[in-house]
Amino acid sequence: MKNSDFIDVDKSVDLTNCDREPIHLLGHTQGFGCFIALRFDWIIAYSSANTNDYFGADSDDVIASPLKNWIDPQTLHDIRSAYQASTITGRNERLFSRAIEATGVPVDISIHHNGTFIIIEFEKITDDRVPEDSFVRSMLSQFHRYSDSQELINSTAQYIQFLTGYDRVMVYQFLPDGAGEVIAEAKNENIDSFFGLRYPASDIPKQARALYLKNLLRVIHDVDSEPVPILPEAEDAEDSIDLSFSTLRAVSPIHIEYLKNMGVKASMSVSLIINGKLWGLIACHHYSPLIPSYFVRTELELFAEVFSLELSSRLMREREDESNRVRNVHNQVMASIGSEGSLLGLLEKQFDTMRALIQCDGIGAVIDEDYRTAGTALSADWVHQLTRYLNRQASSEVITVDSLEKVLKNYDTSSDKIAGVLAIPVSKSPRDYLLFFRMAQTQTVNWAGNPEKPVSFGPNGSRLIPRSSFALWQQTHDDRCEHWSDVDVRSGDSLRVTLLEVIIRHFQERSELQSRASRKHEVLISELNHRVRNILNLVNAIVMQTEQADRDLEDFVRILSGRMMALASAHDQLTASHWNDVSFRQLLETEIQAYAHQGNTIKFEGPDVALKPDATTPVVLAIHELFTNAAKYGALSNSQTKGLVTIEWEVDKQRGMGIHWRESGGPPVAAPKREGFGMILIRNTIPHELDGNVDIEFAPTGVEANIRIPARYLSDSSLSDEGVIEDSTTENRLICLPKRVLVVEDSLVIALDIQKKLKAIGVSEVGVAGNLSTAEQQLKEKQPDLLISDVHLGKETTFEFVQKAVTLGIPSIIVTGYGDALPLPESLKNIPLLTKPVPDNVLLDTLRQLSEDQ
Repeated sequence: MKNSDFIDVDKSVDLTNCDREPIHLLGHTQGFGCFIALRFDWIIAYSSANTNDYFGADSDDVIASPLKNWIDPQTLHDIRSAYQASTITGRNERLFSRAIEATGVPVDISIHHNGTFIIIEFEKITDDRVPEDSFVRSMLSQFHRYSDSQELINSTAQYIQFLTGYDRVMVYQFLPDGAGEVIAEAKNENIDSFFGLRYPASDIPKQARALYLKNLLRVIHDVDSEPVPILPEAEDAEDSIDLSFSTLRAVSPIHIEYLKNMGVKASMSVSLIINGKLWGLIACHHYSPLIPSYFVRTELELFAEVFSLELSSRLMREREDESNRVRNVHNQVMASIGSEGSLLGLLEKQFDTMRALIQCDGIGAVIDEDYRTAGTALSADWVHQLTRYLNRQASSEVITVDSLEKVLKNYDTSSDKIAGVLAIPVSKSPRDYLLFFRMAQTQTVNWAGNPEKPVSFGPNGSRLIPRSSFALWQQTHDDRCEHWSDVDVRSGDSLRVTLLEVIIRHFQERSELQSRASRKHEVLISELNHRVRNILNLVNAIVMQTEQADRDLEDFVRILSGRMMALASAHDQLTASHWNDVSFRQLLETEIQAYAHQGNTIKFEGPDVALKPDATTPVVLAIHELFTNAAKYGALSNSQTKGLVTIEWEVDKQRGMGIHWRESGGPPVAAPKREGFGMILIRNTIPHELDGNVDIEFAPTGVEANIRIPARYLSDSSLSDEGVIEDSTTENRLICLPKRVLVVEDSLVIALDIQKKLKAIGVSEVGVAGNLSTAEQQLKEKQPDLLISDVHLGKETTFEFVQKAVTLGIPSIIVTGYGDALPLPESLKNIPLLTKPVPDNVLLDTLRQLSEDQ
């Protein structure tokens, strides 16, 4: 299989050949498994050439025979069921720990349908494979620990390297221009770092990206192994079997050479898909042959899908935070804009406020060909030429330019200083603009090799050869400004809507300018439609989720109306506050009015606290459902019982707001056998939307609930100094911290928890090893300043390893679940012994004691 098999030698050869290479029709598989393709009558039509290793028969004997000749009836039944499931899900289905009846070979099996054939792939289970437990739950349980998307990404790279053993694990994000950048990396210490390097778009061709969307995981076990042909061989590539979803699909010769040029022997790529688009990859490299078990790869596919959802949620939440900042600027502009004077003069007074929204060196506005500026800005002559360029662009979009030299004829950045502009159109015809200027900034982009290196050719002149150098190659620009980010563009677009509102209000106050206001109306309608759709979507979700089973129409209408009224109440108070902070006490009093009837008592007590707008709706919905539940089943369900509901809350800077709900005096309470939508709202709305906590207990004397709202959703004026956790950083500085710590622990969750604690107190480098061989290797490569080790690692014990570290003069700490009951060798009696779980203060005191003993 050669490159020339896929390249027309009569046509010019360039990097676009990579985009045309039929990598899903290679006619070969990788050698770590066996491939068969069946017709719908379950007769084998094609097979890989290595069937003898699995079925004990050559391909000539296997092809044209029924599958049942080689597979036991139970396995055949399971394969047929898996095939049916595959046709429904559109994904590969897997069977683990099976055996081929003809030979007894233990295998894992993959089944899918490629549109023409039923594809079955077998992978041998090797003798050295250890029993595997699902690690997805362990990894997912840590998501809540990470404060932002970048910390989540960094930790994910560490997780996957720890679990798979690859020498290097990278998270690779695609950029708007198609290039990619390594934004996180976990690697062995003895290899160079790729963190921060960029790779040109041509490194991952278009059809490869399309396959990454179809098949979430791609593994290459050994770049030096010979591909196995699929028999009978097709006459040309177009007649080959479509291997798009095949786990054994052979590798493009160009890509094999690319990996060899990097020194990589084995690789694995896991797709990260957000909103249906390929956002990036988890890319794993190894410098010797490696193939994770099929079970591990299946688990990684599941993890990647959930991780993509979590990452999407984090990115959306960060975007919402930015939207809140933009909304505050919007409110400032709308609150302070006047009506006296010209529109340009009114905007000029807001320049300082607007500059706080988008980082820039200067700002200007062009209204009716009149131009005013603040800070460093283009001259009027150049702005006249710039507006002619801008007028050729879309009229309702923010326009960004990183290098004015590319769009303005004879413009010289070195003499005029301004290099880039973000232009916000604020009218349609004639065009008016708000302009943000940035000065030139020398930029250095780090590439993995020269991205503009010419194409190389093989000896016959037609074979495309990928570049062989991946050394750091820096590209420097001095005619560009700092890149306008997606956040800048979104902020500009939000400001555009604000400015349109300002302009329309200004024109409405002047009857002679009403015609101009109509030109802005379409944009406001679009924004209004957007907001109305959001509200309608929420209303629709509540309607669809409100259970109708076991309820008459009157009861259904009452419950649904209550939820709608709660939503309307929250919206009314937000509107009354102009979408600023809302009093929690006021929200509570509004809700209580519907339930404080004769015979019932509702008591509430707590400090004055204001919720930020984003928290209002989730809190109101949760409180409303608690009241509804109490009115139907609990303390407020019978006026004659004189039930009592007590609501207390407290606030501090660190933990946020704690709300405590207690019911008493009502009928006996028992946990519901089936949770309805109301209880789902109580349990999940605040954790999902606010990242808070809800604990609810159905005590016989009455429902008890504890709700925690994070501090970031509370007004700054609401936060007191009471209950603040003292910052220990001053105390930590008194400790002579080790520079590098090695943690030996076979539980990934515990190991990473200790790693995080150490880094939080200032340890700069923390290595993690899950077994003795890895620990020995790390000790050999770079001696740590401190060892923290568990005793039992599965069937291994670490006493000899700890003794070796002590002999080398390395301070050591033993962490164990046995506590003082653990019998230590006499030589290790003086080593600190900590019992799991280790509290932060105990770990800190132990480090301090070791520091004092040095």
